Amino acid sequence: MKLFLSAVVALKTVIAIKVVASSDVGLHIEFSEIKNTFHRTLTRYTGECPGKYWSGIAQNGDLRFIDYNIEPSNELKVNLINLVTGEKITRDYKKARLGSNDFNLTQLGNLDGEHNIEYEIYHKDTKKTVATGNFIYTVTSSEETKQRDAQWKPRLYCASDSDRKLQDCDTVASRKIKYCDGRETGDSQHQGTFDLDRKTVEIDL
Repeated sequence: MKLFLSAVVALKTVIAIKVVASSDVGLHIEFSEIKNTFHRTLTRYTGECPGKYWSGIAQNGDLRFIDYNIEPSNELKVNLINLVTGEKITRDYKKARLGSNDFNLTQLGNLDGEHNIEYEIYHKDTKKTVATGNFIYTVTSSEETKQRDAQWKPRLYCASDSDRKLQDCDTVASRKIKYCDGRETGDSQHQGTFDLDRKTVEIDL
């Protein structure tokens, strides 16, 4: 009988730290409320600068985990396991009113659909479990198409030796450099070569 009672007490102890999924547990952005739906957008670019780019909270937003039943502390950490994808992350659980350190949803799972996350808050030194439970979030996505044209910026260089300074050149060349989204692509268009037979010249670019 004593053995049976001990087993019951131990079972009750385990159940006591199990937290049922609720609106008090989940992911949020800084001081916002817990969110259970995250969105991302795929933009496909056409024109002189084709390409594609993912954006949105589900792609590159910084999120935090919190269980409002457990006060964050410097001694606590949290494990988050995605039961759908198998991905796992560990973060300190010490930010007052924020919960864990931030992370990106791509680290935990951001494929379209429902994600079931199992969490464990534990003492980082003793490894003793403080709370466990599950929460669910959903990821959605959409697509859009945009025209993206290039920017062409003029650049002068020494025609005989591109490493020489312009003031030391007899012949200067001009070309336009292609930029896409503010970044140089390496593409260029030659515009012309100019002989410098005087100290001051005007070049129409």
